[in-house]
Order: sequence, then C-alpha cells, then structure tokens
Amino acid sequence: MKTTRCFLEFLRWPHRAVEPAVMVLTIQVVSSHHLGALDIEKALTVQEHLVKRLLPHAISDAETLKRSNCPRLFLLDGCSLNLPLGPLSARLRANSPGSKFLALLPPDKSTENEMILLFYWGIDGFVTLHKKWKAELRKAAFALLRGRLWVPPEVLLAFVKQMKTLLDMQLAAGESLTARESQVLQLLFRHLTNREIAHQLNISERTAKFHASNVLSKLGLQNRRNLLVSSLVN
Repeated sequence: MKTTRCFLEFLRWPHRAVEPAVMVLTIQVVSSHHLGALDIEKALTVQEHLVKRLLPHAISDAETLKRSNCPRLFLLDGCSLNLPLGPLSARLRANSPGSKFLALLPPDKSTENEMILLFYWGIDGFVTLHKKWKAELRKAAFALLRGRLWVPPEVLLAFVKQMKTLLDMQLAAGESLTARESQVLQLLFRHLTNREIAHQLNISERTAKFHASNVLSKLGLQNRRNLLVSSLVN
C-alpha cells in the first residue's frame, strides 16, 4: 500500500516538485514547414512574456542541436516533421538537459494511445490542432514553463495504472519504493537519463544513479532497457 500511495502521488508531484515561478527557458518552434512555424510563433505573440523568449524556429533537429546545454521549451510541429517525435525529444533533451517539450498534433495523431507513447518518451504536453488551438497553445506553454504537465487526465491515469501493474508484478514481496524512488521510476519510464533525472529532481547525478540502481534492484531488473521492455509486455 505504501508504494501504491507514493506512486499515485505522480498526479500531483509535477506541481510540487518545482517552484511556481516561471522557469527561465527560451522557446523554440521545431517545424519543417516555414509558414506553419510562423503560424505557431504568431499564436504566442499575443503574450509579451512569451514573445521575449522566442528563438528563431528550427527546421530540423540538426539545427536545434547546434545550441548545446541550452534548455528550451521546444514546440514540436507534429504536422510537418517527418521523424518520430519521441526519439527526437530524447535527442534534444540529451543535448540540453532541463528542456521541456510540447507536441502539436493533428487530430488523426491525437489518440490516447499516441499520446501515451509520446508521454513515455518524455514529452510534457500536447495540443491538438482544433479550432481553438492557438489559445490552448498559450495556456499549455505557460503550464510547462511553470513545471507542470499539459496532458489529458485519461493519459495520466493510463500511465499510472500501467506503472502500478508493473509494480504489482515485479516488486519482490516485502519490498516497497520510497517517495523519491517512485519519482525516479516515473522518470525512468519516460526515457530520462541519470543526468536528466538529476536536473529534474534537483539532485546530483550520482544520487540519481544511486536511486535508479535501487529501483531496478527492487524490481529484479538488470538495467533500464529491461524496465522499458517490461512496461511494453505488461
């Protein structure tokens, strides 16, 4: 029960793990369609606070990778980019730990399953390109800059249920996860490295590695790849 309670705190944890103040991140649109990128940027210009943070948009991940160790709020244009958004976000985060990711998705790619998959890749928010997407985009951007998620409740619940199922099956009898280990487990499942976990939780990379090793040991897994495989199987 203790582990389950700690784990279910996930729904509230992103709101408490950071200060409510707006994070110091620049904003960059990643879109292979020039006019589409301009349209996304224009939607943000209504808010002066967002305009000041805008960097020139990038047409590819190669262009964004030119700025290393530069945490940003990336707005990924799922309508124009011809590469999977999940692996793309992983590359960008590895290059600039502390970055946040908001995916703009066309209606046909906004299913619950699609969002769950992208959430597992560490994407923090989703905006479907419906009639009022521009207004929602601004709200979502502010939410992520405050360290929150912009994810449908059903996606979060599906994520929590899947994690709980794995814990019920893998956690050895008599074992339980601490609150910190539960946080680390959630980030491991979202493809974050030890360095990225350390940045997210404001701890040292060595401490993040220690907690990650403890979590995997309690689950009877040799490495995080086995953890991800177990999640897919379950």
